Amino acid sequence: MNQNKIMFFCVGTGGHVLPVKNIIDELLNSGISKNQIEIVTDNRGSKFLQEVDVKCYTTDVFRSDIGKLGYLINLTKIFKTISNINKNMDFKNTKIIFTTGSYIAPIAAYLSWRKKIKLFVQEQNIYTGLGNKIASYFKSTVFASYPDTKNVNQKNLKFVGPVINKNIKKSKKNTNKNIVIGVQGGSQGSKEINNFIYKYLDNHKLNNVNILHIVGRSNIDKSKNFNNYEQWEFVDNMNDFYQQIDIQISRAGGGILEAVYLNIPLILIPYKLGTTSSHQQMNAKFLVDNEYAIICNNYTDIEKELLLIDKKNTDWLDKYKVNNTVESGNLIIIERILQDINNGL
Repeated sequence: MNQNKIMFFCVGTGGHVLPVKNIIDELLNSGISKNQIEIVTDNRGSKFLQEVDVKCYTTDVFRSDIGKLGYLINLTKIFKTISNINKNMDFKNTKIIFTTGSYIAPIAAYLSWRKKIKLFVQEQNIYTGLGNKIASYFKSTVFASYPDTKNVNQKNLKFVGPVINKNIKKSKKNTNKNIVIGVQGGSQGSKEINNFIYKYLDNHKLNNVNILHIVGRSNIDKSKNFNNYEQWEFVDNMNDFYQQIDIQISRAGGGILEAVYLNIPLILIPYKLGTTSSHQQMNAKFLVDNEYAIICNNYTDIEKELLLIDKKNTDWLDKYKVNNTVESGNLIIIERILQDINNGL
């Protein structure tokens, strides 16, 4: 019996954790035993992994709010995390350490180096974050979702396309005569986007448009009772959402390529603050340059676009209803994992 293992390191938001969940689902369907898969995560990440039936170790992982300096002055906390992982995880027969970035990626890279285990890094954005940037300078293979991915060790970069949820389908079930706009703000929701939508609905009636609005966990507002408007707190199966919508309003994080994969035109409101702002701005620019999306930077921009859509002035949609030119990277990544897990058998 094959005892070779893969150990995933993923923390934080759905953008970093859900690709791991998607890869694990496909590995299990390919015949890999659940005993060959293990996960290291934190409390934030564990919320997205509750239905994943493999060993999952949850530990505290230090997260810096001030970039590199925060990590340098908190090395004690980082090495405490490494110590906890060593005490609770058995690296025997582990052939691959796989990370999807964020503040655990350097720890995954360090452990791969110390234990001489192959390192795979998956990057969902066009501009690599600090964690994956550091990991890319270890001996590794970096699976990129975008061509011309930046802020990364190019020597270890391999463009494969994004990790896509295998359950999402390209066929549309929307039979509504109105245009259906899906609104979401990422796995945590977006107060800014929610308020843009509420402000619009307070001032304008929806005539030829329906809005499906994912507001984020614990953000349902029962006072927002408008015609042709429906609130969802969170969606476990995004296929239920995608099948009903014609256009999406959203942030421009790593998961945005799922909508592009499904040929859903995008109205993007990139996050403007903190460490995620650079990659969201660059993701959005790439999608605009390749005619997958338009960008709205404020409420006035959103109001203008929604009014045009509600008046059925949607000529711009013809330009953005492109044939699928984004291919999933799932197959290449899964084949590479299976090759290394089964090597020598």
